[in-house]
Amino acid sequence: MAFYFATSNSKLFYYVCAVSTILQIFWQSLTLSFEEIRAAKLRSFLSLLGISIGILCIISVRTAVGSLEMNIQSSLASFGNDIIYVQKWPWIWGDNNYPWWKYLNRPSSNRRELEQLQEKMKGAEACSILYFAGNANVIADNSIAEGAKILGASYDYNRIKEMDFTQGRYFTPAESNNAQPVALIGATVAETLFPNTSVIEGQQIKIRGVKMTVIGVLKKEGSDLFGFSLDNNVIVPFTFMSMFVNMNDLGNDPLLAIIPKKNVPIEELKYEIKGAMRSIRRLSPYEEDNFAVNQVSVFTDGIASIFSIINIAGLFIGGFSIFVGAFGIANIMFVAVKERTYIIGIKKAIGAKKIYILLEFLLEAIVLCLFGGLMGLITVLGLFQVLQYLVTHVYESDFLFHITAYNVTLGISISIIVGILAGFIPAWFAANMKPVDAIRSS
Repeated sequence: MAFYFATSNSKLFYYVCAVSTILQIFWQSLTLSFEEIRAAKLRSFLSLLGISIGILCIISVRTAVGSLEMNIQSSLASFGNDIIYVQKWPWIWGDNNYPWWKYLNRPSSNRRELEQLQEKMKGAEACSILYFAGNANVIADNSIAEGAKILGASYDYNRIKEMDFTQGRYFTPAESNNAQPVALIGATVAETLFPNTSVIEGQQIKIRGVKMTVIGVLKKEGSDLFGFSLDNNVIVPFTFMSMFVNMNDLGNDPLLAIIPKKNVPIEELKYEIKGAMRSIRRLSPYEEDNFAVNQVSVFTDGIASIFSIINIAGLFIGGFSIFVGAFGIANIMFVAVKERTYIIGIKKAIGAKKIYILLEFLLEAIVLCLFGGLMGLITVLGLFQVLQYLVTHVYESDFLFHITAYNVTLGISISIIVGILAGFIPAWFAANMKPVDAIRSS
């Protein structure tokens, strides 16, 4: 038992001594790195500049591309990542030979299909029919809101798209089903038409000569990267829209918007929708679908693939700068080995092991590269802080730059890897010197 404890204590003592030695070597390498930079400021600065520019390029490209992707994904999310749209036109990403003639004569979705889907669908939480009628001028007394977007929607739309009101309410089932002349207006439309009116609910507006009553004012939500927002919208019951919109137009393409119930997978709902629509339209097993089942993920997946390619291009661009910087660091380390050859010989003569000499110079190279990497990261942080201020306060945009922890970690990791690669050969050369030859070389 006593032997076991003695052995355990000796092993613990050995590990403590080893860790202490490595810490001493690290501290010595850190000190020598500072001395190296101070002794040859210009040479060190130019060598570290390559690493800094490389990290700056890589992290800047990744931050810019990642921020753009996040903002686009966030904008697309406003259309609903979990919403399935049924219409005659399919959303196809990156197809240069879009067969529009094939889809042009497909039947449009209608209220009858909506009602039948609501009866058949077991996995759907809500179904609504939507029609975007384009832009129109909205008139109230002597005020005009030009280019307002007109949207016709059935009753369940508020269960698909969350809406907050500053005044008024949503449609009632009777108003939605009986083509009542009522409307919901966005915040921008309300500000334009009724700038000095505190109570907007109950006011009269006119679109294409048709009068309607405002029953609700939507809370301002701001526009996304694509400019989509309900702020400049007028929402009317789908049944009422036919009063001022030609619903029989050839380009007419109402959407059936459907969201799944909780815990119902989106793919399962898509299969259910296809089966229900084929049944409603009485398609035989040999006929292809005459409708499209669309999802926003078509665009998000396509965008993600494009940005991944751009990120790879950014890595190549920054990689050349880092490659040049690595040669600079290697040059510094060879000079350091040459200047400290006599000291290396003395250390080896009194019993210093190869591994400690190797670690000494390897850690010094890593520390130098970390200096360069941190310089690049600090520049990136400062650059994007300035850009964020300009975008937010000068251009009044909601675009946000995201400097992620992953990118910062990536920059530091690249610096460490470059330090290991650039310093290994000089460190190996120093570790394998013969003590006598090293001392005589002075």
